[in-house]
Amino acid sequence: MNFADHEELAKRQKRRLRRRRNDMVWNLLTGSVLIAMVGLISVMLLVFSNPHIALNPFPPPTMPVLVILPSPTPTLVVMPATWTPTLRATETPPPMLISATADPTNTTTTSALPTTNTTESSAIYPFVLQGAPAEVRSVVFRPETGCEWQGVAGQVVDLQGKPKLQIAVALKGVFNGKTVDMKTISGTHTVYGESGYEFQLSNVPIQSSGSLSIQLIDQSFLPLSDKVIFNTYATCDKNLILINFKQVQ
Repeated sequence: MNFADHEELAKRQKRRLRRRRNDMVWNLLTGSVLIAMVGLISVMLLVFSNPHIALNPFPPPTMPVLVILPSPTPTLVVMPATWTPTLRATETPPPMLISATADPTNTTTTSALPTTNTTESSAIYPFVLQGAPAEVRSVVFRPETGCEWQGVAGQVVDLQGKPKLQIAVALKGVFNGKTVDMKTISGTHTVYGESGYEFQLSNVPIQSSGSLSIQLIDQSFLPLSDKVIFNTYATCDKNLILINFKQVQ
């Protein structure tokens, strides 16, 4: 074999090496394309099964939350039961509220108020005013108040004169230039009796005339008594108005 044959053989080997290298590159590229296609198909299957997956570049819009509107049917404010108070057999009725003359130093008298006197026989509501409203010193019942207090209070009794508990009491009107709308229930201030109630109006005695009223109501805010209109006074010896109610039906 001459020199020319050796040179030709070397050239052929070099060409084979180049082909092998080129084949290896194309094989790698083909394998990469196949792997990419498999990955793409896998991602498409995941997105198809769950469109909200994080891999989805175009997730569907989130549906708005359904708003449930409240029922248009008005719901009454539930107050404690008003017709089921019970007393133990050993209990006795507490003494009635002391009158305005119970305080030896108090000589106040009850003044006439612009309200209708209702007798038990003509009452249209189950409760009536028990006596006329009385103006007394608050220290008779609450010695700690002194003259830096003003309010209205009383108690509610049943047909036998026993305490009637959990009866709603509403105070409404205008006092010292402000609208008043307060509610409580009997039995919350036993200093006036076991079925006592109380509303504080001010920290100082203030004069008012016929601008406030007090009334018993039921769970539906329907009246259980007439409105009792009363006055207030700017004196320390009349800074508490006592208004009692008695059941007649």
